[in-house]
Amino acid sequence: MKTILSLFILTTFSLNLFSQDEKAKKILDEISIKTKAYETMYFEFTVVVAVPGEEPITQSGKVYIKDEKYFLSLTEQEVYCDATTITTFLKEDNECYTRSVEDVEDGEIVSPSQLLTVWEDGYKYKYVQETTYADRPAHEIHLYPKDPSNSKFHTIILKIDAEKNEVVFFMVKGKDGTNTKYKISKFDKNIDISDSKFVFDRAKHPGVVCQEE
Repeated sequence: MKTILSLFILTTFSLNLFSQDEKAKKILDEISIKTKAYETMYFEFTVVVAVPGEEPITQSGKVYIKDEKYFLSLTEQEVYCDATTITTFLKEDNECYTRSVEDVEDGEIVSPSQLLTVWEDGYKYKYVQETTYADRPAHEIHLYPKDPSNSKFHTIILKIDAEKNEVVFFMVKGKDGTNTKYKISKFDKNIDISDSKFVFDRAKHPGVVCQEE
């Protein structure tokens, strides 16, 4: 009798997990389709990095995206990508570093747009709960690396606006205890963005020192 009961509990739990994963998959697939349909994207966000034993570091940022091109602006640095070259400009040091997009290593994030569809490659996912975020209904979904031995983190927590079907929050939980939170405060799409936005203009930064990585 105990064996039968145990099997019943195990089967019910397994079916529930399958159901939750299917729910997560449906939501994430819909977001992927929507995101890839946008010609351009712009979003503003806050990132908080919490390292064990240290004061959290908070920065605000904004991102412009057009096809494979993007411009990322943070408090201390800017990153320009014209789909061929990635240039990182360090504001305080007045230095920049360039590298080819082709030199980006496998598994490395190439564009900020990938953060909005990070689940598409190399992750398992699970629907956790219906919740709220910024006083709006939201879905909470957790992502787990399929190959945890080659990952520096163990979980990504997503919160998705249930009405807009857009990612509004995600937290990366590192194996070393470091947690990085991204809070998206504004998201616009299909706006006009000039290609010049994605090119670092050295003339606007007199004395800048640039190096190739």
